[in-house]
Amino acid sequence: MTTPSPRIRLRLTAWYAGSVFVLLLASVLSMRAIARRALTAEHQDSVERAIELVRSFFRAELSEYRHVEATLAHISGELVFAGMEFEFLRPDSTFFSRARIPNPASAPRSPARAYVVPLEPGLAPGWKLRLTVSVHDLVTAHQRIDRATLVALPFAVALAALAGWLVTGRALRPVAMMADAAEKIDAGTLGARLPVADPNDELGRLGRRFNALLDRLDGALGQQRRFLADAAHELRTPLARMLGEAEARLASEPGTDDRTSLERIQGDLRSASSLVDELMQLARADAGSVDAVLAPAFLDDVVSDAVSPWHAEARRRGIALDVTALDEAPARLDPKLIHRLVGVLLHNALEYTPTGGRIEIRVVRRDAHAVLEIEDSGMGIPQGERERIFERFYRGAAARQRAPDGSGLGLAIAGWIARQHAATITAGDAELGGALIRVIFPRDGDAASGSGR
Repeated sequence: MTTPSPRIRLRLTAWYAGSVFVLLLASVLSMRAIARRALTAEHQDSVERAIELVRSFFRAELSEYRHVEATLAHISGELVFAGMEFEFLRPDSTFFSRARIPNPASAPRSPARAYVVPLEPGLAPGWKLRLTVSVHDLVTAHQRIDRATLVALPFAVALAALAGWLVTGRALRPVAMMADAAEKIDAGTLGARLPVADPNDELGRLGRRFNALLDRLDGALGQQRRFLADAAHELRTPLARMLGEAEARLASEPGTDDRTSLERIQGDLRSASSLVDELMQLARADAGSVDAVLAPAFLDDVVSDAVSPWHAEARRRGIALDVTALDEAPARLDPKLIHRLVGVLLHNALEYTPTGGRIEIRVVRRDAHAVLEIEDSGMGIPQGERERIFERFYRGAAARQRAPDGSGLGLAIAGWIARQHAATITAGDAELGGALIRVIFPRDGDAASGSGR
């Protein structure tokens, strides 16, 4: 299943969780403040009710006992409040009496808070009532609220983060699917399109616009390929006819001047014909009409056959062409394309190797891989150009100076053939002083075991 990239998903989840945290924090702190105020107000109400009850009892008993001290002495033995302690103070604030506490359990628990209020200004001027009340339950309730806040808030944020992670993952899944599909689109798969889950939302609009762009690009490239193939096809016949006429004229032993001109024309026509062949090869490859037909074979046999026709050209140029190693190398190959690959690489080596130079060809096995190596004593390939020489139409500065009429398509075809075989093709330095082209084929030692060698 396609999963979104964790980076943007993580950022969105963090934003979501952070927003939820801020909102929850504000809400929880507000609720905490309200709850604490409510508990404090309830505690204060109970204190005021107790004070009013003592005052009412004092007023009722004063009518019977007449004197303040006698009345207070009487009610001190009658008042009993759990968790509260009442003391009566004289006008000079000295202690007079205390309401009895029936048992230690009824005494105010620590922590406690004391309230000093007038007893009854109209009936007992200056006398005071001191009430000591336990706030243990109030403090405990406040602590419970704080603990619940500390536990619930992180838990709620964690749940919000999990929900955000799941929701953003689901929301971003179409983006991940489109990214995966776009990554697989290349020159050979321009017909593929991005999946669009909902064409009416923002992501759907983006996908539709991108697919429309691909449609236009595919159409333009299709026209380009058709033009290239048609032009190459139309040029091939007249070039072949002119080349045939030039060769026929040369065979009739013309004069020296005519021969020189005809040989020059023959060389130009061969170059043009080779360029047309390369253009047709690439046009067919782009159109998907040329696919490698791979079958178990031995690379050494195929390369040996492919090299044979090039010895005459090497001798004509005064270049030594030697096959220095032909190890048994089974692989899955398309012999026709391997012939083309060897031809491209040898033509390139001959083109950039001076007279008196040397070209060596090897087929070896390394780590169960079939390996083709062609090295020369020519001008070599600069380090900075080795990654680009397999691109179409790319030619380095030294190559343009050595062979200004080159097309820059030969090594691009070699790279395409290597990819058709799932092989890797690289350029490096040769021991002979020039360039080394190495093609490493996939491991397939068992594939050719039944080829009947």
